[in-house]
Amino acid sequence: MWKVSAPLSLPSVSLTTPPLLLNSSSPCPCHPFHSALSFHPPMGPMQVNFQQQLKFLIRLIYWHYTSCLIKDDPHFTDLVRQAETSIETGIYPERIYQGSSGSYFVKNSSGKVIAVYKPKDEEPYGRLNPKWTKWLHKVCCPCCFGRSCLVPNQGYLSEAGASLVDQKLQLNVVPKTRVVKLASETFNYTRIDREKSRAKKMVSERFPKVGRHFHRIGLPPKVGSFQVFVEGYKDADYWLRRFEAEPLGETTSKQFQLQFERLVILDYIIRNTDRGNDNWLIKYEKPELAEEGEGEDWSMVKPPEVRVAAIDNGLAFPFKHPDSWRAYPYHWAWLPWAKIPFQHRDKGTGAASLV
Repeated sequence: MWKVSAPLSLPSVSLTTPPLLLNSSSPCPCHPFHSALSFHPPMGPMQVNFQQQLKFLIRLIYWHYTSCLIKDDPHFTDLVRQAETSIETGIYPERIYQGSSGSYFVKNSSGKVIAVYKPKDEEPYGRLNPKWTKWLHKVCCPCCFGRSCLVPNQGYLSEAGASLVDQKLQLNVVPKTRVVKLASETFNYTRIDREKSRAKKMVSERFPKVGRHFHRIGLPPKVGSFQVFVEGYKDADYWLRRFEAEPLGETTSKQFQLQFERLVILDYIIRNTDRGNDNWLIKYEKPELAEEGEGEDWSMVKPPEVRVAAIDNGLAFPFKHPDSWRAYPYHWAWLPWAKIPFQHRDKGTGAASLV
């Protein structure tokens, strides 16, 4: 499934000079895709290798999301503010027990789920992963632990990077994802962090003058990926089985094929190493019918609609071919829709030239 003809050509970066030049006259000088952004030429014989260049790009993505994009997205900023307000009022994120990492349903003040949050240090290979299966894997089989083709503990940036690629190519299959810092009692913290937080609260309550000098009283915020929650979607495996028993109509089938092709394009671009039928979603709204007049006259109120959402993109952007006994194939390659050639270019997206 993997076809890598040549390594990705990245700009050379010097180890001794700052990586970015920004034009202060730019209307959005913090935007890394602005034409004013450029790289310094190398200043010495020491050049970073491919892995170091990839790590630099990962840091660039992190800087991109924490310094600019949230400010340019009022709706997303409002969701983050709702999450922070609900945590302050005692409505804490709820841990998702499926999966291999510490991920949480984030709610607003009314208890409605608005996002999925995945802290960096609770990723599948993170030091504070609350899932015992990964801990057992690490202890009992350390030689097979992790994925050698991925930069470790960068899944939150991979989630945000997939959203960025989706946005630039106008695929619209990845729920909007950004890098955010949150703190909550339900997150997995070390005992030291919890004891320090408890001690600071006690000191602050008994000695307010001393407490005012504390930089932070509560638990330390965690950096992680904040993905907007999509409503009405179910695991792809559920609907794929239903589609086998109840085939889609011609129009709906073409619509699903188009959505499926966008998922394929995304996975090829980000080189996803973890695309099973349990980490992409399908939303299928059956046609609604309403009776008009008498007899057998029926009128369709709303045509059927099918949508695809690509979630769990934290194990993407490998810096090399897996070249190991695990090839990480795309599981959608065995689906019947993958055997249908791309019939036309999706002119509604920026990926039209890729098809």
